[in-house]
Order: sequence, then C-alpha cells, then structure tokens
Amino acid sequence: MSDTFWLSCHVDYACRHSGACCRAGWPLPVDTRVVEAIDAAVTSRRVPTVDGSVVWLRETPEAPEGMAGTFRLADGACVFHVAREAAGHGAAAARHCAVHATLGHEALPSSCQHFPRVCLVDTRGVRVALSHFCPTAAAMLVDATRPVTIVRGPEAVPGVGVPEGLDARDVLPPSLSDRVLMDLDALTAWEAHIVQALAGPLAWPGAVEDVLAQVAAQAADLARWTPGGASLTETIRGFAPAPDDALDGALSRDTSARDPFEPWTPEAAWALGREACRAPWTWPDPPANLAALDARWVAPAWPYVAPVVRRYLAGKAFGAWVTWQADATQALAAWLSLALTVLRVECARACAEGPRPLDRERLVTAVRQADLLLVHYADSAAMAAGLLPR
Repeated sequence: MSDTFWLSCHVDYACRHSGACCRAGWPLPVDTRVVEAIDAAVTSRRVPTVDGSVVWLRETPEAPEGMAGTFRLADGACVFHVAREAAGHGAAAARHCAVHATLGHEALPSSCQHFPRVCLVDTRGVRVALSHFCPTAAAMLVDATRPVTIVRGPEAVPGVGVPEGLDARDVLPPSLSDRVLMDLDALTAWEAHIVQALAGPLAWPGAVEDVLAQVAAQAADLARWTPGGASLTETIRGFAPAPDDALDGALSRDTSARDPFEPWTPEAAWALGREACRAPWTWPDPPANLAALDARWVAPAWPYVAPVVRRYLAGKAFGAWVTWQADATQALAAWLSLALTVLRVECARACAEGPRPLDRERLVTAVRQADLLLVHYADSAAMAAGLLPR
C-alpha cells in the first residue's frame, strides 16, 4: 500500500521491548512460516527459552491454515520472554524477546510483528492506530506536547505490504445513515474534522464532554444529509463549534432511549462490554465506590489531564473500525462517548490502588487498561452492533 497514515503523536513508534504483550498471558499465534527457523535456533541453543526447554511450540491441530499453533507459556508469559543475562546481554533485571534479539524482526510471527498496531485498510491506503495497552504507545500519548494531526508515515509493519487488520477494500463504503452511504472523500474529511475538534491545532475549547456532545450533534445532522445541495465534504468542512445555547438545547432534549447525545453511564458501558467480551476474558466490575473515588481523586484532576483525554479520543476516532462495522456518524460518536466513560472508570480504578490522586502514572495505567478492554477483550463487531439503540 503506497499511502500509510498515522496520528502525529504515534508516527515515530518503535518497540521498546517493555514486554507487556509477552506477559499478557494471551495465546500468541505462530505462523507456520517461522517454525523451522525458530526451532533450529532453539535446538542449537542460539535462542534460549525462559526455562531451558527446547519445547517452545504448543501445536494446535485445529489451527487455521498457515498457523502452526501458539507459543508455549511459562509462568503466564511467552517462553521466549527471557532475562537479558540469559541471552548474553547482562542486566538480568531486564527482559526481552529472545527470538527478536537473535533472529530479528522478520523471524517473529505476524501477531508479534503487528502488535500494538490496529490497522484499517481501504482504497485510501492504510490507517495505523495503536493499542495503548502497549506501555510505549501509552507513554507517547500521555507525554505528547504538540497538537495531533493525521500524517503520512512509514509502512505499518516493516516488510509487510498489506498489514493485517480490518480490510475494507472490497466492500461498500461506510454508512452515513440507514439509507445513504458515505463517499470516501467525505469519510476522510469527517475523520480529520473529529481529530481536529478533539486534539488538533484548532481544537475546540471547553470540556471534552462538551466537545463530544457537539460532535454527536453534528453526526446526527450529517446522518440526515440528502443529495441535491452541498456535498457531504462541503457540509463537513462547514461544521464549527456550536454556540453554548445550541449545545444546551441538544443536551436537554427529552428522550426515552439512549442516543449519541446522552453520555454512556458506567453501567451501560459495562453491560455492552460484558456482552461483547471474547471468552475466556471478562471485564472486571467497576469499583463499588466509583462515584466517591471519582469525586475525590479523578474530578479535581480532570481539567488538567484533558489534553491527554482528548488525544486518547482522537486515537479512537482515527482509523476506527466502527465506521465500517456500524456507521460513520452516530455510531462513531457513540463509540467515542463509550471510550470516554471506560477511560474515566479506569482512572478511578487506578487511583483506588494506593489510594492517590490521578497523576501521570495512574493516567498511563488507566489508558492501558481502557484499551485492554476496548481493543483486546471486546469483539469489535459485537461492540459496534451495540452502540446505538435497537
């Protein structure tokens, strides 16, 4: 793919070997293509395992074509997540991937090469979002100091032309509404508009909750678009922050069903999360004293961490699979509201460990946990299906 796009705060991403993916306890798929090289290196003792065994592959007869099985786990981590001392690099306190260190990036299974990239492929090119469960990606998000823009960048995975992810090249464009499809130029403009509103050079003023409410109102307006007047792209480019009185009117509407204007409650968010969660994972319950934790530790710091929260939500809008799995307007707005709710609950959970006020360390923890739930534990299609009232 000739065009690869990133958010500017993530475009310089490179693995720093934190090992979070190795220690997650996930079954890590192993491509058949890498088995011979890894097996030879393990047998010859060039690549060590954490426990010294030459058995490293858990073969899976029912694995799909091209997959041999999964890496064997030892003490809940990949068997190749070894201490540097064992790999001949000293510093026993640090650990890294023995396969990567000895055989190089190209010898890794595809799943390892791709993490933490979450790619969307369509006829416009590749959009590379990152899972902030990766500590490196989370730190890049939290520590960024410049406005966020969508930029061209390096290929998603070195040496891989078309990365794994959601491939939408051979399907109809995303839905604008239940009656109209959105053209890709308009989709590009809409995505850029949301990123700009949240975290761009001309980011909209006000609380992040108010910005999301305005985006949701514009999404509803956009969903009512019909041909014959201004084009979709022209309509999007004409959007601006709403006056306060217009926003208040939108938020005060009396409606019996939840819609994108109404923020997700923790109860509703967790109900959907549990419904969409992949077995055997589960979404841990929100803290029992959530309101008290939020009021004491999170709310006072919330205005100060708003730039990070805005960047996090921009990352959820960029290359969002939900635009193809549900729709690009109201479902996308609902997705952003859901992500905000999950992040805030995880901020409270992180502060409860201590307990201490929300600071950088706890914010990183919350960002990582939110993406563990939203990106890794939840099935994206099931999540998309539950975003709007039925």
